[in-house]
Amino acid sequence: MAEQLRLAITRFDEGGYGLCEVCGQPIGKGRLQVFPRATLCVSCKQREERR
Repeated sequence: MAEQLRLAITRFDEGGYGLCEVCGQPIGKGRLQVFPRATLCVSCKQREERR
């Protein structure tokens, strides 16, 4: 969890916070409110979990 938090802070500093690492689309506000360390949008996360 600490590593995820560090990654989120780094992404914020670099201007990439809130954007999906896979598709580049914005991560929904609701998802970020519930899980601020999210790096994938809901669609990409669902695809990842199906694998």
